[in-house]
Amino acid sequence: MKEFSKNIKQRLFPKHKKAVDREIDMLNLKTVYYVSLVECIIQSVSLIVFIISKLSHSENIFNPNSLGSIINVASSIVLCIFGFIFSRYFRRKEDIMIHHIAINVFSGVYISLLLVWGFMASLQTYIRGEQIITFFTVILIAVLFIRLRPLISAIIILSSYTAAYIVMDVFIKPGMISPYNFFMMGIISVGGTVVIYQTTVSYIEQKIETVRLNESLEVIANHDALTQLRNRYALSQSIPEYLGIDICLAMGDIDRFKSVNDTYGHRSGDEVLKAFANILLECFEKEDIYRYGGDEFLIVSRGQDYASFSAKLDELNDKFSKVRVSGIEDSFGCSFGGVSGHPEVVTDFFDMVIKADKKLYEEKRSVL
Repeated sequence: MKEFSKNIKQRLFPKHKKAVDREIDMLNLKTVYYVSLVECIIQSVSLIVFIISKLSHSENIFNPNSLGSIINVASSIVLCIFGFIFSRYFRRKEDIMIHHIAINVFSGVYISLLLVWGFMASLQTYIRGEQIITFFTVILIAVLFIRLRPLISAIIILSSYTAAYIVMDVFIKPGMISPYNFFMMGIISVGGTVVIYQTTVSYIEQKIETVRLNESLEVIANHDALTQLRNRYALSQSIPEYLGIDICLAMGDIDRFKSVNDTYGHRSGDEVLKAFANILLECFEKEDIYRYGGDEFLIVSRGQDYASFSAKLDELNDKFSKVRVSGIEDSFGCSFGGVSGHPEVVTDFFDMVIKADKKLYEEKRSVL
């Protein structure tokens, strides 16, 4: 029994992330938007056809039955316009994160008004001895399309069934409705809302997790694991961004890095690489820096003249010379080979990389 009550509580009071609430909110707004639009068109056409039909047969459209039908259809059109306008408003405000409670209040009010309309329309047919199909149809729409919190849905649906039963069976035609069958329909409707809500939440959670994993994989694929800088694969994807514009490009590496690895070990060498990456990030944008391989790093800068670019390289070298890494007594230096140009095609870009690499080699010869 304890396990059963716990299960019921979890279903009526589900807990999940705000991102899931946001997705459900947007789904509800989208549903109300399109359902209202389609229903408004259908009901408007039906109203026009009904009036034309009555007039063509010289019937009085102001007799009680005809007028009642016209009022029912017209009120449904007004309700659809209300749903369409407000759902459109909330959807257009998606970028400023409309509060979750406001959207739920709107969805709850819309469904409640829809149920009131369905009940009033069915009440007229019930008085004439016909079935209350409109009421059940509205309940079905609420169950299938609107994902409110299970407890809220349960309150709205059961209240609607209770009110309908009291008015129709107690006050209008006593004893005509089987309370067992009637309220079993209500319980089944509540169960349907719970199942559909949970199914929707499960789908959204899986979608969010898939997006997160894809983003993580993209980060892993495009970034160097040690320095967290972009790698050569990321460079290959970014090359089109550098075509047709003026760029400055530099290939650089750490002076005497091999001796650091040989003397202090590769773990210390990794610390030096990370220190160098941090200095690079202080001087250039992260999107401009790539770990090209080993201790080689490529910098590609847009919208900057070569004199300013070269001055930044000198500043970088000065900062790096002041870096100290635990366990290493030596100071550090770095060398760069820089070029500027206006690549039009991919081969032009790689020609610049080759030129920068050659200049780096020449610079290294003078240092060593």
